[in-house]
Amino acid sequence: MTTGQTIAATARLWLRHGSPWMARARRELTAFSPQMVELGLHELFADIAANVEELERREAPRITSRGSRVTVSHVLSGNLPNPGIVSIIVGLLAGARNIVKPATGDQMPALFVESLAAVDSKLAGRVVLTSNREAYRKADAIIAYGSDETLSVLRQNVGGASAPRRNGKTRQGRGAEAPPTFFGFGHRVSIGLVNLRDLSTRNTQYTIRAAAFDASFWDQQGCMSPHCLYVRGNAAAFAEALAVEMGQFDRRWPRATLRFEDAAAITRERNEWRFRGRVWASKGSTHWTVVLDEHGDWSPSPLNRFVFIRPIESLARLRQSKIQNPESKISTVGFAGFTPTEVVAMAQADRYCSLGEMQRPSLLLTHGSRPRVGDLIHES
Repeated sequence: MTTGQTIAATARLWLRHGSPWMARARRELTAFSPQMVELGLHELFADIAANVEELERREAPRITSRGSRVTVSHVLSGNLPNPGIVSIIVGLLAGARNIVKPATGDQMPALFVESLAAVDSKLAGRVVLTSNREAYRKADAIIAYGSDETLSVLRQNVGGASAPRRNGKTRQGRGAEAPPTFFGFGHRVSIGLVNLRDLSTRNTQYTIRAAAFDASFWDQQGCMSPHCLYVRGNAAAFAEALAVEMGQFDRRWPRATLRFEDAAAITRERNEWRFRGRVWASKGSTHWTVVLDEHGDWSPSPLNRFVFIRPIESLARLRQSKIQNPESKISTVGFAGFTPTEVVAMAQADRYCSLGEMQRPSLLLTHGSRPRVGDLIHES
């Protein structure tokens, strides 16, 4: 089997009814509810099973024999399992040796490598898990996820800070010895755009369910989770209906139990916004929150299924808002009722998609959250 075929076979192990790998993940990925873990990993591995062989075929012209001599270091953040698994897959498709530094307490990389070994132990042997914070120093390429501050420190440690190129790629110079190629993926925010005036009743109902999925999936922890939905039309009715859908989502796929300080932050935000806007919230818990803010431009969500709804008259108005501040780098814009041309003109983002697909990026797309396979072995 090719590498892509082996990875696809591994993904199918996770998708089987009664999969022992999925059962272990439900127990061991304690940052999320077991139900959320199963839904999230099912989405991830279904995409991998469907697309990894096509990705391998597309990247084949850029993959050379040099790949087997390359070492790629993966520094993972641990807030979501998806980026780390995809990062490892990209390294394997390149033919590289992979050194993986998971976040403290993150069991998912080890589970994935174990499941890969069940299909092909030799391929799994090209992935080494380590707790050594300095392991990246031996790499030819580094893929790192984390805060902007963490990435800045890593860049400096491998040869001095430098402006990132497209897709986060940085090539740095350090005397005669070239340091690793650095792919850093840091802080991003995502938003949704809804034009109710151009949606039918049926499409409006679908859009509300799609928005609830995007704001609730993986407990809103990923950079592709929307902090805010800007709504043209009856924003109050949209917010009320969204609250109903988020409540239904939570009953089936509950949010995780939070640390005291995180739950307190949500309670504090709810109380503040009751004086400034309208709030719909889960009763007796902090599981989900919808805030209608009729006057603000932008403020970040405290996450954990806490989403803002802000009315807009036009995208031209939104174009002038604080979301355009360089501090707010946009990962994904999900939209409904607007045309793609209108949305792309509104804001620069790594990715644009329909609402309901914000946290379902295809493995085939490069959208600011992973390098291309061939980039890892590119000789410059």
